[in-house]
Amino acid sequence: MRVTTIFVASLALVGSTPAFAADGKQSPIPESCPVTRSTPETRFTPPPPSKPAKPDGPMFWYGSDALYLALPSDGRWTGLTSATGTRNKSFWYRKNPEWREEFPYQFEATAKRFGSDGPLLTFPRVNNAIMGEEVAMLFMLELPRGCWEVTGNYKSDSLTWVTWVD
Repeated sequence: MRVTTIFVASLALVGSTPAFAADGKQSPIPESCPVTRSTPETRFTPPPPSKPAKPDGPMFWYGSDALYLALPSDGRWTGLTSATGTRNKSFWYRKNPEWREEFPYQFEATAKRFGSDGPLLTFPRVNNAIMGEEVAMLFMLELPRGCWEVTGNYKSDSLTWVTWVD
């Protein structure tokens, strides 16, 4: 049993590496995919007593008091890869959450291929994540390869960002 667990964990780690070109460098994001990147206009500072001004790793805060999340600075969605796409947890925050009074959350996330009228992916299963004094709306976001526009809707507030998936 232990060998199987280690083997499966090893496969998960191998599958989580981003796509690289033949020369060992990460493939470029196409110019046709306007990924959301960290700029003075897009960076957001969460309200106190929320997260620190800079999230962990190569990430930046994006959004407003009504709805915000940490996005990858390079615009790429990374995580565990499989035949169906790349999967990772997506944590969404808001100022003064009332998580004890509200469950399930009135939050829904959708994704569509950027510049396409194709099908809309929906992510209706939202849980809460409690980390110290922080409360987030959490769901698993799995996206196939390509350019994606992701939108989170919470009651009357919405936030949209664009990401590239290798």
